[in-house]
Amino acid sequence: MAGDSESSNTEGTNDHIDLSVYRKLVRQFIDMRRYSSALFWAEKVSVLSGHEPRDVYYQAQCMFLLGEFHRAAHTIQHYKLEKTSLPCLNLLLESLYAAKQYNEAANVIQIVEVETMTTSLINQPMDTASGIYLESNSVFGGEENNRNELLASIFLIKGKVFEALDNRGMAMDFYVQALHKSIYCFEALEALVQHEMLMAWEEFELMHHLPLAQQSTEADAKFILKLYESRLKKYYELISARNAEEISPIVNPDVLKYIKEFTARVQQTCSTDTQVPKPSASKVPMSSSQFMSPAQKVLDDLKAPTFSLQTSLSRASSMIDATHRSLFDASHRRGSRENDSDSLVPLNDCLSRVQRSTDLLAAEAEKCFYDCDYKQCLKILNSLLKVDPFHNNALTIQIACLVENGDFNKLFYVAHKLVDRYPDKAISWYAVGCYYDMIGKSDPARRYLSKATSLDRLYGPAWLAYGHSFANENEHEQAMAAYFKATQLMRGCHLPLLYIGVECGLTKNLELAEKFFLQAMTIAPMDVYVLHELGVIKYEYEYFDGAATIFQCTVDIVRQRAKANNEEVSARWEPLFINLGHSYRKIQKFEDALYNFQFALLLKPQSGNTYTAIGFIHALLGNLDEAIEYFHKSLALNRDCIVTSTILKDCIEDLMDDPGTIDEICSKAPSDVTESISASSRRVLNTDKLSGVKMNLKFEEEEEFSNSDSNMVVEMSFDA
Repeated sequence: MAGDSESSNTEGTNDHIDLSVYRKLVRQFIDMRRYSSALFWAEKVSVLSGHEPRDVYYQAQCMFLLGEFHRAAHTIQHYKLEKTSLPCLNLLLESLYAAKQYNEAANVIQIVEVETMTTSLINQPMDTASGIYLESNSVFGGEENNRNELLASIFLIKGKVFEALDNRGMAMDFYVQALHKSIYCFEALEALVQHEMLMAWEEFELMHHLPLAQQSTEADAKFILKLYESRLKKYYELISARNAEEISPIVNPDVLKYIKEFTARVQQTCSTDTQVPKPSASKVPMSSSQFMSPAQKVLDDLKAPTFSLQTSLSRASSMIDATHRSLFDASHRRGSRENDSDSLVPLNDCLSRVQRSTDLLAAEAEKCFYDCDYKQCLKILNSLLKVDPFHNNALTIQIACLVENGDFNKLFYVAHKLVDRYPDKAISWYAVGCYYDMIGKSDPARRYLSKATSLDRLYGPAWLAYGHSFANENEHEQAMAAYFKATQLMRGCHLPLLYIGVECGLTKNLELAEKFFLQAMTIAPMDVYVLHELGVIKYEYEYFDGAATIFQCTVDIVRQRAKANNEEVSARWEPLFINLGHSYRKIQKFEDALYNFQFALLLKPQSGNTYTAIGFIHALLGNLDEAIEYFHKSLALNRDCIVTSTILKDCIEDLMDDPGTIDEICSKAPSDVTESISASSRRVLNTDKLSGVKMNLKFEEEEEFSNSDSNMVVEMSFDA
């Protein structure tokens, strides 16, 4: 018996638990999304291994995947692994960010010096036979392959933390560092571009300074550049098609040259009092210091940016460690690809096939949207959304297109579909708010748009729409408050500046409005909406020659884009041609004014104001017959227009003062009256001039003739 027990104890001491089996089991459970089981075994492995960093990491990762962010952060901090392990530091920052502990995350960032960490990765045991890391697919699998990816991830989460703390200058710097650490860190580029952090030329500069040659092969560099440039702003040409000095918008070279000359002239007029007349006191009821101090502060902030791309790029270049990510990695990838020839695809085929990517289709649709080609934009989106019906960028563009086209029925369907599937996403309530704003219900629109901004405070389109809901009801202060917030969140976008300028113009603060429009032009120099609003401000300044110049240049761009899109000029540009016509009228170019008014009438035939404008031009040219005819047409569409009635009355008085007209009326009146008595079913008077007089009498002098004979009363009523 004693011998048996002794042999039993000996066998027990020789039994072992293979922790690698359980580690693989943990990763398998994670891949299968069985996080509770993974956490159970990960905690046991961590205890059995004496809390090795890799085991604590997987234990905390399981907690993170279960949504227990505070617990995951505490686990890492309890063992003080954030100062010795890059993966654990990255997971700690991710956990604190997900738990919205932004200040605590910022404290960790300040305490831990990532670049000076000596033991950044845990060296895993190697198989003595093969010399290969046992966990080559994990974040701990070899320092050469993963160090820079982990550093990029850490800089990325640093940027997210500081962006959440509204320190956007630091956030942009960290995002640039992340992209330099790894050119494959798309999230950093997405944050910079999607949140409108960079100006267009800064995006261009960033792309040209990416370490593509050091971190990829030549073919990979071309492929990556094509993908990344599709995410950039659509105001400029593709980067690959230009040299660094050729930063210019996509326009006709003649138009571009004209715009540059005009911009310089406009900036000169802003600084001189002789060229731009100052608005009168009646036009500016309040001074800028009394009413627009927040707007002036925004302009001052734009002049003193908190972020310098050149400084950030210099810092990123100095921090690159060529020993960890150099041609070694490129040759390593090339060698691994040669072992698997089935995965090799020719570059030209890749560039052709990737055009069918949903991301590139969304970028093409966005380009069409900025070019005002909404029909083609929706066509692309329809094919894209069949493949991926919940593509976030595509849905944002689709909502904007539906609002532009006034298709509230389709927008209603899109909004309800989003709310049913994704009630916790900002875009869902943004769509609902846009729908209610489109149908004229401002209160629910504001409520839902406010909810969208609370779900995602960085979602710029919701802030813009929120401002529109106030602007539609002339609540200028509230509208500008929303636009100011959008300006902070969308540094590289011209739209908040455009809308602030519009509100300043509506409040008659013309000087500030012009400054905002010029600031918007520095971002999007060829945006037709900015040019149009700048022309309106010039018109309000009574600088009619400059206004006509701006409007004419805008018309040229609109026509050029319509021709490029193989379509006619859209009816939405009718106000542009009207404004151009009035500007030409003010500088006494009546023929040009008449041409633009007539073109505007083609775009929108049932516009009483356009008929009035045409009639006024004919009156100025001395064509009183044509003027009276157009005034009649205008009053037929809008009989309550006092301006039209007044001008028509003056034209008739001038016409009646003409002796030739009186002789014509006297010679034709008796026969016309006889005809009206003998044939009651026919019109009373056939003379156009006299018919105009009778119609005018009906609207303007009805009380004066109310006691006239019955024949006159019947006659006016018939003409009406």
